[in-house]
This record gives sequence, C-alpha cells and structure tokens, in this order.
Amino acid sequence: MKTKLWLAAGLIIVGYILASTMITVKETDLVIVTQFGKPVRSIAQAGLAFKLPDPVETVVRLDKRQQLLSLEPAEFVTRDRRNLVVNAFVVWRISNPEIFIASVRNSTTAELRLETLTNSEIGAAIGGRSLNDIFTVVQEEQKMSEIFSAVTTSANQIAMRELGVEIVAVHPNRFGFPKQNLLAIYKRMESERDRIAKQYRAEGQEEAAKIRAETEREVRELQAQANREAQKLKGESEAEAARIYAKSFETSPNYYKFVRSMEAYEKMLGKETRFIFSTDSPMFEYLMSPPEMSK
Repeated sequence: MKTKLWLAAGLIIVGYILASTMITVKETDLVIVTQFGKPVRSIAQAGLAFKLPDPVETVVRLDKRQQLLSLEPAEFVTRDRRNLVVNAFVVWRISNPEIFIASVRNSTTAELRLETLTNSEIGAAIGGRSLNDIFTVVQEEQKMSEIFSAVTTSANQIAMRELGVEIVAVHPNRFGFPKQNLLAIYKRMESERDRIAKQYRAEGQEEAAKIRAETEREVRELQAQANREAQKLKGESEAEAARIYAKSFETSPNYYKFVRSMEAYEKMLGKETRFIFSTDSPMFEYLMSPPEMSK
C-alpha cells in the first residue's frame, strides 16, 4: 500500500516537473525565461519550448504586437512664446525583452515611462519651432511631419536604450490653444479678417472707379460720334432741302415769289402787330389770290 502511494506521489512529482519544463508559445507571445528572477533568454518563435523546472527557471509572458498609447493633452510653448495644447499618440512594441524586464517589467510601467519620454521630446521639438511652422496653409512650408518625425527618431533612440522598447511612430491627433488664450486669438482673427475685408473693399472701389471712368469715356465717345453723325445727316438734309427748293424755285418762279412773300409776312407780322392797308395793296396779293402752280 505504501509502495503504491510512493509510486503515485513520484508520478505526480515527475508529471509536475515535466509540465513545468514545457513552454507553449503563442503567435502573439514573447516569452522571457528568468532564472531566480534574472532574464536569461527570450523566445519569440511560436511553438513548444523547454526550460528548467520551477522554481529554477520561470516564465514571463509579454505581448509582442504593436501597442497604441494615447497621451493625455499637454501644454507646450513654441519658440515665439505661443502656448499650444497637443494631444498625441504613440505606436510602440517590445524590441529587447531582457532590457524591458530589467527596467520596467510590465506594460503599465512602460507606458508611464513612454508618456513622460514622448512629451519631453514633443516639448523640445515644438520649443524649437515658431507657430507659423506648425500652422500654415502653404504645403511647402508645412513642418508638421518633419517635427514629429524628429520626435519619433529621438524618442525611439532613448526608449530602445533605456526601456527595450521600439517607438514605431509618434503622431498628433489634435492641436489647440489654452482656454485663456482663445479670446485673444479670436480677436486677432477678427482683426485680420477686418483688415482683409477693408483691403477687398478698397480694391473693389478702385476697380469700380476704373470701370466708371472707362464707361464715361465710352459714353463721351459715343455721344461725340452720334453728334458727328447727326450733324452730317443734318447737313446732308439741309443740302438736299436746298437742292429741292432750288429745283422748285427754278421750275416755278411764282412759287418762289410766294414763298419769299410768306417768309416776309412771318417776319413782319406778330401777335400784337397791326397794319391798316387797302385790300388792293400788293402786300395782300397772295392772301387774296394764291399763285397758280406751274404745269
């Protein structure tokens, strides 16, 4: 009976030892084997691996996939003394498991260190740039990508050396201004828009004056041309009338005499003019007996 008990106990112990020597590594796992708490090797290949039984060697499992760390909004000062609130995020992964375990041991501590490190590098980068380098509508003058590329490079060098972490990318997802500065910013924007509006109005008034002057010049030219045409037509009409009169007078002397007499009457007689003549006066010849038309 005792022999069976010892045999069962031995089998259990052997089974435990065998089980503690086998390591199942998943595709997403990064396994660190520690010996009395000191990292001795890392296993990144998925599959079955072996180690010394516990407690001689133990296993620490880490996630080897890329991690996303969203940073809390932080306030920074530009080179021209403008305050900015920047909200950014960090993409990172474990690159050196031994350094990672020795320095931070877990992802929570790693993210705290990464947040401090990244904010420090962002502050240094923004502090060396003016506000116009960060906010500009001219694509060629845009420095945003350059700034955060430099932040990624500098922060990655420190993180790999001190934390065993590779920083894949650092990108901003929002820029803003402190609340106490917004009113002054809005005032400046309003002043700038007012200046642009005044400039547009001045340019519009100048253009309107040019159009009015050009229109007035064209009107004067048209009026002068119309007057010339009118005088020309009037002269031609008067010439044609004189020709017709001359022809009529030539063919009918009596008609000429009649017309001249009528013109004389028109000049002599007015509303208040009174003459006393006998009815046989030559003056009334054409009033009493109109001329005969020539046949």
